[in-house]
Amino acid sequence: MKHHLTHRRARHLEAREELSSRDMQLLWRIESGSMRIDSVGEDGSLNFVRLAIAGDILGMEHVAGLNESLLIRALVPVCLAPLNVVETPQLMPLMLESLSKVHQRCREVVSMRTGAIEDRIKRLLRILSVIETNSDVSATCNLPSLGNIAEIVHSTPETVCRVLASLRKQHVLEKTTPTNIRSKGLDFHQHRVATHALAA
Repeated sequence: MKHHLTHRRARHLEAREELSSRDMQLLWRIESGSMRIDSVGEDGSLNFVRLAIAGDILGMEHVAGLNESLLIRALVPVCLAPLNVVETPQLMPLMLESLSKVHQRCREVVSMRTGAIEDRIKRLLRILSVIETNSDVSATCNLPSLGNIAEIVHSTPETVCRVLASLRKQHVLEKTTPTNIRSKGLDFHQHRVATHALAA
């Protein structure tokens, strides 16, 4: 995909930072981190639509001429690489690839909102860690805030907190950042995920 990169500079977003309306009219590839995409209702209400993770492309809605109002926010620190619509010779394959990824992300949302809460959170960990289905090695990821996790898996922050504590006791999840680093909630804490324990 490197031939799609432009002279525009990469963007770095902090957790909770929104993608501006101007940037949403451009194409970006997520190099690292994860973002949540919400649909904005006429009354300003937000409805969670899907996640976007490393390798996903943002901005295809504008290219396709869709008028849906969206809010795109970083769940954890994110790095975005720019793509150029005008100079991209393979725009159609790029759009088809993006459409396939969007469909996959929407299916993932459904899977994270049904079933036992521990299973739903494990599915989220698998997605955020970009774990291959048959992988049996550990992976790392930065966890979103408790509030974001709760909204994504359709639960409450208190329940999510209990499940994460249980997963740590099971050694499914281990914090890898120094314990002397203080931060709000779970933001900026890198975690090691035992992938063999995340059977879907």
